[in-house]
Amino acid sequence: MRSLKTLFTFFAILMIGAGSLDAQSEDRVVKLMEELTNAPGPSGFEGPVRQVVERELRALGASISHDGLGSVIGEVKGPNGGPRIMVTAHMDEVGLMVQHIRSDGFLRFKKLGGWFDQALVDQRWTIVTKSGPLLGVSGLRTIHVTPREVRNRVWPLEDLFIDVGARSREEAEAMGIRPGDPIAPWSPFTVLGENRYAAKAWDDRAGLVVMIEALRLIKEEDLTIPGDLFFVATVQEEIGLRGGGTSTRRVRPDLGISIEGGVSADYPGARPEQAQERLGMGPGIFLMDSSMIPNQKLRDFFFEVARQEGIPLQPNVLTGYGEDGAEIQRYDSGRPAVNITVPARYLHSHTGIIDRGDLDGAVKLLIAVLERLDRVTVKELSSF
Repeated sequence: MRSLKTLFTFFAILMIGAGSLDAQSEDRVVKLMEELTNAPGPSGFEGPVRQVVERELRALGASISHDGLGSVIGEVKGPNGGPRIMVTAHMDEVGLMVQHIRSDGFLRFKKLGGWFDQALVDQRWTIVTKSGPLLGVSGLRTIHVTPREVRNRVWPLEDLFIDVGARSREEAEAMGIRPGDPIAPWSPFTVLGENRYAAKAWDDRAGLVVMIEALRLIKEEDLTIPGDLFFVATVQEEIGLRGGGTSTRRVRPDLGISIEGGVSADYPGARPEQAQERLGMGPGIFLMDSSMIPNQKLRDFFFEVARQEGIPLQPNVLTGYGEDGAEIQRYDSGRPAVNITVPARYLHSHTGIIDRGDLDGAVKLLIAVLERLDRVTVKELSSF
């Protein structure tokens, strides 16, 4: 089996032609974004992402443990008697799984997480096999031989396939492909314009970057945090918040902060009735989603801290979205929890876009909130 180092080397090679980082190449945050987004990590197969997260958290002095599903728990002790604060971001991304290999070598697959069927055709993919990563293409029927009456249809999942260049099932198997292998989008990290970045998996690699960079700045600036911090990178969020539930029971938090890729609706065809975040206008905060209505006191606390720090904070009310904060909120008899975001365009597709200012604002806001969450404040936020 090829090592994870080989896997990352493979992705570095794929970066040729993806766009130069130019002056930004020395920016540690850009490098971290590139490494995390290029790493394949469909739900249940987060290993390459876990390796990066553990390396970063350990280097910043966190003690590392895991829940039974593979979520990473980085603990940083505060003063004795401080509250237990859980900060989460999930490692998994939407992807696919090999269902079976046809006799002619083409792959059938199932979804891991929420995809539009129309987002699956005519794309490149990485099949992560026991022998290492392989590239494949989801075929699109050639227009010249497609009847006119079906040219504009959305091809259903049952009609889709991935071509890895194999001529037969035996040849595909010889490449190392097996049913159950994970499949990740192939979409190398690219710098767009001025401080905007295109990549796969901003949901939720953006949250991981915020979490790691917040801890880095806390350490570098020797900031005093009154609570015990648990920086948790969860697994299998996209298929049911599974790691959020198991890791919460392991951490036993007094309060939780989820960090996610937000839903930016600032492109043609999107409407404020669907989502309210905009790129470049600051981090977001969910006032409602399908899984959680946040603690009102904690919600207002975030807005007040953002006002004090001069950080624009965008409210968002939407449905059709779930996040790990809901599992923290349901823990034991209930805990204050909230979800903050880095707005992102085109979630759950091959390529999304974020703005650096929004990410930096989320880091600054998270640190400012953590500095204020002492025992008395958490108790007040938890009371009714």
